[in-house]
Amino acid sequence: MTFGRLYSRLFLCLFASLLIPASAIADDDDKVALKLFGKEDIGGGIAECRFSLWQYNRDPETDRYAYLLHQNGPDTGLAGTAQIKIGDTTYQLPELVQGGEPISGINTQYLFASEDRSVRVHVELLGIDFDGAAFAINEADLTVIQKGKQPFTASAKGQTGCVEVESVKGAPDASVDQKDTAQVPAGIPFGAEQILTDISELPPLLVQLVRQEASGECDMDGFFPWGGARYVVNDYYLLWQIPCFTGAYQGSGVFAVTQNPPQDWGTLLAVPPVPGSGAGDTYSVMNAQPDGASGLIRSTELGRGIGDCGTHRVLRLIDGPGEVLELDLMELRDKPNCDGNATAPESWSLVYRAY
Repeated sequence: MTFGRLYSRLFLCLFASLLIPASAIADDDDKVALKLFGKEDIGGGIAECRFSLWQYNRDPETDRYAYLLHQNGPDTGLAGTAQIKIGDTTYQLPELVQGGEPISGINTQYLFASEDRSVRVHVELLGIDFDGAAFAINEADLTVIQKGKQPFTASAKGQTGCVEVESVKGAPDASVDQKDTAQVPAGIPFGAEQILTDISELPPLLVQLVRQEASGECDMDGFFPWGGARYVVNDYYLLWQIPCFTGAYQGSGVFAVTQNPPQDWGTLLAVPPVPGSGAGDTYSVMNAQPDGASGLIRSTELGRGIGDCGTHRVLRLIDGPGEVLELDLMELRDKPNCDGNATAPESWSLVYRAY
């Protein structure tokens, strides 16, 4: 028996000793709610040297949500803290041990765990190629153990080693001329707007969700001059705009998704904040301008009626983790000074851009 095989057996024995006994989960059939995350969600950004795993059918350069696990480190012999997301919680998991039968000189077994051992992650690399800059992980299994849940295994691809990375795009440098012609990347397209004559045509489930989750932003008992709108996304999903508030010069709504046709499932689409701002998600979209052909929704919240100040957002409809649809913040512009000069919101000062 080679040293590598002996080490691999010892490693697997250690991992097995950390598993939750079957009796501990016998009465709970829920699986671990492992969620994907993007480069914008990685604390401290992506380091030059790192160990990254993403869902096998996603691309972290083009998909907003792709990563399963990410670990920054000083070199290819990584030993540090990894990040994963379960439900709404991001966990920082120190690496406990690595080993296994090497492939191309890279260890193939990794074990991570939270300080209290309530979450444990085992990674097994099954295929590795050198891509000229770092090592491409073309096949891997990632198994997550969480107390009270059934273990969850995901198929992954990834990368390990040291390569030059571009900084994550966020608030632009004030010295850069903001008058550019950058094209907002398209989202998931949806069909033409179908105006509803009355809010009674909205799926009752969505009205209930608004009352439960967005009552502070949306008064479903108010007066509405229109009943909302429906948009066909595809054979599986419908997009809905639910009226919330109508004032003298602007109105707001909440976007939601149901099955096509509506059945027993629906979800409200949250409007995400600027990454790193510390603000939370909201639901209200002011003066929405849906552009189904490009999969974008533009929102302009005016500071006053003449339109000389306010905030402008560009949102993109995307595939979220778990085969659901979500809104992604692509651009935020702001004009805080109400100076009497009404200009196009698209020309206001750029605060954030995700492309």
